[in-house]
Amino acid sequence: MRAVVRFFACLLAACVAAPAFGAPVQLKFIVPSGATSETSRLYSNLVHEFEAQQPAIDVQFLPLHNWDDVIDKVRLLPADGRAAVFVAEVSETLELDRLGLIAPLGDLLAKYGNEKAFIAPLMPEFLGNSYCRNGKFCGPPFMRSTPVVLYNLEKLRAVGVDQDSLPANWSEFEAMLGKLQARSQQPPFCLGGDWYDYLFEAMVRQSGGTLMDLEHGKATLATPEAIEALAFWKRLKDQHYLTRMNTWKATLNGFVGGYCAVSYYSSGGLETVRAKARFAWMADILPKNKNYAVPAGGGNLYVANNMSEAEQKAALKLIAFLYQPSVQARISASTGFFPAVGSAFAEPVLASRYTREEAFIRVRGQLKYAKPRLMGADNLRLRAILKQAIDRVLNDGMDPAASLRLAQRDADRLAQQSR
Repeated sequence: MRAVVRFFACLLAACVAAPAFGAPVQLKFIVPSGATSETSRLYSNLVHEFEAQQPAIDVQFLPLHNWDDVIDKVRLLPADGRAAVFVAEVSETLELDRLGLIAPLGDLLAKYGNEKAFIAPLMPEFLGNSYCRNGKFCGPPFMRSTPVVLYNLEKLRAVGVDQDSLPANWSEFEAMLGKLQARSQQPPFCLGGDWYDYLFEAMVRQSGGTLMDLEHGKATLATPEAIEALAFWKRLKDQHYLTRMNTWKATLNGFVGGYCAVSYYSSGGLETVRAKARFAWMADILPKNKNYAVPAGGGNLYVANNMSEAEQKAALKLIAFLYQPSVQARISASTGFFPAVGSAFAEPVLASRYTREEAFIRVRGQLKYAKPRLMGADNLRLRAILKQAIDRVLNDGMDPAASLRLAQRDADRLAQQSR
């Protein structure tokens, strides 16, 4: 812990000293945080604290509402002042690299700091999506989440299930949904909108497969494990156990409002459930099939490309500030995301939550099963291909194997175009 503090203190001070004279260095800090005013307020306050410590650096905070908007915003930087540090969804690393929009952080640390010392405090479970195709350390984890299952305990108790007998596997999960559906005559399981491809990755991992061949940089969408996972969702839908929500936010609102007895969502939503749910609830690790496994989602931090030396040094100072354990803990407490720095869990604002509150204890226990996310050099289009495959099955009743084979064909064509 002391070594971590010493490293970040060094990076904030003499290691990358900013110019002492002249106009302040201008930086943009872009974060998809605008979905909640509380989170935007936190980042704004952090920026002001940083500027008070570093008067030679002027930071403009730009909150965004949608994760998919980040790349479009970053594309405009050359025409709108290109110096920026920004947070983007974890699976965007290869696309940002292909588009030439980022300067690998490893290169900057090799020039001005110490890459190994920076990486050492980061949680190793979260590093899987941090590297470019050339193996360079491109974007460190900034905040992380995993899929979790949310249970309305009041509804579950009505069918004889409590927090000590929650489903451990797919079979038990399906049986519980059958009891809930028989009682309410409504589909009890709300499947998240927008990011259901992220949830599907977890199902494939639980079947012992993966959607990505990391060694060859290839999407693998039509494996037996993926077909098994999509067939399971189709069976739940056909039995009227599963209903689809239109948006990601609607999924969380549906659970908090009492409409959904069960939801798959992100651990990043726990803080909202904690604050707004007016019923007994529990979050837990996802029921397994062959094994427990989840992809680690959330955001990475990136430095925009083509910045001056003074801007790069200023960016590293801002990064050092944001990765202090105390700052990471504050971000985690406000957003519900896991901190990227492991020692942040020992900070007072988080320690009580992850040692005394059962829901948070359970979801943190899932981190040992965390795996990298699917990502590609044309990532947004790759995600669209996967989502279309899921839609064809759940909305139109298409055979899962046939739909995923179509998706694999489209993914292979996309990979050829992106080379």
